[in-house]
Amino acid sequence: MAALRNIDLIEAPSNLGLKPPKPGKQPGVRHAPDALAKAGLTLKLQYSSRRRVAAPTYQADESREINIRNAKSIAAYTEQLATEVTRSLINKRFPLMIGGDCSILLGPAVALRQRGRYGLLFIDGHTDFFLPEQSSTGGAAGMDLALATGWGPDLLSNIKNLGPYFRTEDVLLLGNRDYSERPVANIPKPEQSGMDYCDLDKLRAAGVVPAAQAHIDTLNQKPTDGFWIHLDVDALNDSIMPAVDSPQADGLSWDEITAILGYALNTGRAIGMEITIFDPDLDPDASLATILSSQIAAWLS
Repeated sequence: MAALRNIDLIEAPSNLGLKPPKPGKQPGVRHAPDALAKAGLTLKLQYSSRRRVAAPTYQADESREINIRNAKSIAAYTEQLATEVTRSLINKRFPLMIGGDCSILLGPAVALRQRGRYGLLFIDGHTDFFLPEQSSTGGAAGMDLALATGWGPDLLSNIKNLGPYFRTEDVLLLGNRDYSERPVANIPKPEQSGMDYCDLDKLRAAGVVPAAQAHIDTLNQKPTDGFWIHLDVDALNDSIMPAVDSPQADGLSWDEITAILGYALNTGRAIGMEITIFDPDLDPDASLATILSSQIAAWLS
């Protein structure tokens, strides 16, 4: 369990980085902050302030100029999120951002780059390390790690001429289990990018918790001012967290993710955290929201 910290709860109800689940329907991740609050997160979690950054209007954006849906809206939203993260850090608080889709990572990425050199602990069922021309959906939520490390169009990867927001050598990519091949493009594979990359198979082979802790130790030794934590809940086993937009078989257990996050948070170097991709539309009885809200509060209390 992490030491008590001074938390700013930042709600980022954006679905801009996802494709429509079906024609005429918006992705449901925009409801996650409200669903988790209703399930008890705001009662269970001790926090100093609670703020919401309203997202621009979602568009399917089928006629997009580049293969990133809502790219201009995401760029504008990124700057709004960066402002809120900066505000928290100036006040020496721990920003906990509740999304929303994975493209919200760009907000804290920009905020941290403005302040110095920071690392990134990226826990996700997917690598999200792809260029627009490799994407079958046009969703920035599947490209966020690439964009955050300087790959892809300047509109999102070089906001305010700050890109790359994270150096690849300062990134730990952990728990991926999507091994599908993508079209060849001018971007290295994660294992050849300079990142510390340990997929789920490698974690399992070495023992999930001790292997993750060893990789976090390596991240912690980087010459940075700390690190940000990105948690996409699709890193969890789909049997316990099916309410995500791109479910896959297998994944981490609650005990495993709790041990990993507890270790990372207790280093004292975690500067903030985001949680993404929970879709309440796929949780009609709110049972998953109740569990997730309890877990989040436990991780950070």
